[in-house]
Amino acid sequence: MAIEKQAPDIVDRGPVAEPARSESHGHALKRTLGTWSIIFMVLAAAAPLTAATGVLPLSILFSANSAAPFYFLVTVAMLALFSVGYTAMSRTVENAGAFYAYIEAGLGRTVGNAAAMLALGAYSLTVLALTAYAGPFASQLAATFTAWDNSPWWLWSLICWAVLMFLGYRDIELSSKVLSVLLVLEVGVVGILGLAILVQGGANGISLSPLSPVQAFDHGSPATGIMWAALCFIGFEATAVFRQEARDPERTIPRATYFSILLIGCLYAFTALAVVLGVGAEDVVETIGSDPTGVLFALASEYVGTWFADVINVLLMGSIFACALSFHNVVNRYQLTMSQGGLLPQHVGQIHHRHRVPSAASGVLSGVVLTALAVVVFLDLDPVAEVFAPLVGILGFAVITLMSLASLSAVFYLRRKQNGTSIFTSTIAPIVALGALVWVLFLSFSNIDVITGSKTGSAIVTSLMIALPVVGAIASWNAGRRKAG
Repeated sequence: MAIEKQAPDIVDRGPVAEPARSESHGHALKRTLGTWSIIFMVLAAAAPLTAATGVLPLSILFSANSAAPFYFLVTVAMLALFSVGYTAMSRTVENAGAFYAYIEAGLGRTVGNAAAMLALGAYSLTVLALTAYAGPFASQLAATFTAWDNSPWWLWSLICWAVLMFLGYRDIELSSKVLSVLLVLEVGVVGILGLAILVQGGANGISLSPLSPVQAFDHGSPATGIMWAALCFIGFEATAVFRQEARDPERTIPRATYFSILLIGCLYAFTALAVVLGVGAEDVVETIGSDPTGVLFALASEYVGTWFADVINVLLMGSIFACALSFHNVVNRYQLTMSQGGLLPQHVGQIHHRHRVPSAASGVLSGVVLTALAVVVFLDLDPVAEVFAPLVGILGFAVITLMSLASLSAVFYLRRKQNGTSIFTSTIAPIVALGALVWVLFLSFSNIDVITGSKTGSAIVTSLMIALPVVGAIASWNAGRRKAG
């Protein structure tokens, strides 16, 4: 079936259910994903083990406070407020473009299409960042556990790329199963370490002071701690991207969104509490300052054994890959929806006749990532400092920007389209969430050099954050011109 080159209608259908099949080029996506399948993919994108070893310590370090567990609880509340309007829109905005579809519904097509390009660019660059990052990490593991020293990082990145391409091309259920196994292992080791610390009483006994609001705001920089905590949740918003493959999207998407926020928040708050108690609340900031990325491994060796630190090291590789696979699947769904709306070439939206997934989009993304990897190798760029750090920085800024726009859009859309929606859902929750998100965004830009790792990285982030929406606006104008022609 041919796809018209125009954006899908975004209409208020009230209680009427969405059509059971979403087709592209005569083939329908499979509607097989349940709530937990989507949750596993979203949690994999949040990369619990990667965040626990990298981002969580920075929340403690830059807040200069041991109240990181409380900051995660504050972030849960902020994102839950955001999700009130977000999930309310998901019931009637049938487009699976998630952020950009919701932004378009409330703020117009031009803003929506600019947001679409920002989202697509940020998520695609994240796949590249994680694929590049997997290379040196795998090379280090090979040197640790085998006699192969100094293996080229790009070889391992190429292997990671090939596996991503294979899984992204195949049935989404295969990706879901792979992500489920990796996620269970990640959460398992984090949980075991946390329990070991609590059972042994930590460094100075069990205390709930890290969960105290008084402790959180008494000293240090609590705002910076909340900013870093918010960055750990990046990826939860992808629930709506799988709308066309959910068995019952009007129930599945809201459930998956709220459960994802709650599970991510509880896991990180528990892990942060274990880290603070394991090191000692009085010493944790100074200890992490001397070795931010090594604290989790040091605690594993002390409270469980050196062998457990090696297990975490291996599973961290799985966490990186799971995160890359999750974002790979998200980008494929974004490309499908944008193809249907005329923002990308029509062939990008082709659905595989047997696997019933956007395999053409997967091929396009794989080609882009492979080309970019070749450029990185040719220019001899550092895959961590010059690729991973700035590109993941783009993701953080882009997602918080998109969430802010989505909150603003929810106010306009829900008050205009959904008669009978409560004032809390249509106005209070989105406006409070908007204020909190803009605050976090301001803090993020104030710390851009730290987040991206360098002033060069911050310049890359700023340039691409400006360029991607501009490209989206141009694409919107071109799509409108083709439609008029």
